Amino acid sequence: MSARSFEICIDANDPQLLRRFWCAALGYVEQVTAEGAVDLVDPSGRGPTLWFQQVAETKTTKNRVHLDIRVPDADRRTLVSQLCELGGREIRTAPRFTVLADPEGNELCLTE
Repeated sequence: MSARSFEICIDANDPQLLRRFWCAALGYVEQVTAEGAVDLVDPSGRGPTLWFQQVAETKTTKNRVHLDIRVPDADRRTLVSQLCELGGREIRTAPRFTVLADPEGNELCLTE
């Protein structure tokens, strides 16, 4: 079987706002494609590409899929603060993870 790769597409009302948030959350960088779209890519080349599709509808229910981002426990509070400054919202904190929402309400977890 050949190797497979994948991209993650996230619907967004304001793709630029979400790109800034998710670049900070993941340590990714923006990359303009040949077609002029803006992807978020892992500078190490290991993680999947993210792209944000502009849609008119707003998010209305809990995500069926969300990202868990592994971050050293000592750095978690700092990243939570940084993401909240970029429009995120802390939903709840437990000893081993923090649940956040991005500026449009998409849930994610920071785990140790």
